[in-house]
Amino acid sequence: MPVTALPRVMLLTLVPALALAEGKTYRVAPPAEGSKAEAVVVYSLGTHTQVAQEIRGEVTVDPATLASARGSVVVPIAGIRGDGATRDCHMREALGLDYAAGGRFPKEHACDAQDRLPASGPEAIAYPDIRLDVLGVRPLDDLALLDAGKPVRVELEARWTLHGVARTSHELARVLRDGPGLRVRGRSSVVLADHGVVVKSTKVLFAEITVGGAVTVIYDLRLVPVSP
Repeated sequence: MPVTALPRVMLLTLVPALALAEGKTYRVAPPAEGSKAEAVVVYSLGTHTQVAQEIRGEVTVDPATLASARGSVVVPIAGIRGDGATRDCHMREALGLDYAAGGRFPKEHACDAQDRLPASGPEAIAYPDIRLDVLGVRPLDDLALLDAGKPVRVELEARWTLHGVARTSHELARVLRDGPGLRVRGRSSVVLADHGVVVKSTKVLFAEITVGGAVTVIYDLRLVPVSP
């Protein structure tokens, strides 16, 4: 083989490997297409579930090895719904307001009689999204389970950003094939104080309702391949 042919042969050999290392890009399907995310909030009188009506994002990962995983998932707080408009507004003021901007919250509730917050000023939403960034993935099971239609446990290096404050953690999730795409299922415990979140108590009749210090986030995300 001529010496001059070596670089070209090496390049042709490396191209597939480089493409594999870069992985494939997937979009996070919205709830209408199968993704789910909800937060279980513990109150002094029981628990309530807040459901995300909007989910978006994009993840790049090698579907064969689950390597080189990077991406983000975003949930707008305006699209989170629970079992009442008043409680939903209290959630938005706790997560979305900049307490140092000069508004009434957290000394007083900022929601009006129609359970709304103003569109501008110190009591307008400053942090509109909850964000989960995937920084890395480490498989914990045999990857052959994927081809067998079974889930593979993975350790996620994740960064949660709430109320403008980011915190990194390592969490357990499960990945399985979903047709041409993937599905990621997991459960996270988010400590509100770690993100500077204050949830003000409220009164219902003669009872004062308070919120626990942690929220359990349960997600089932459908990852759909992005067409080249």
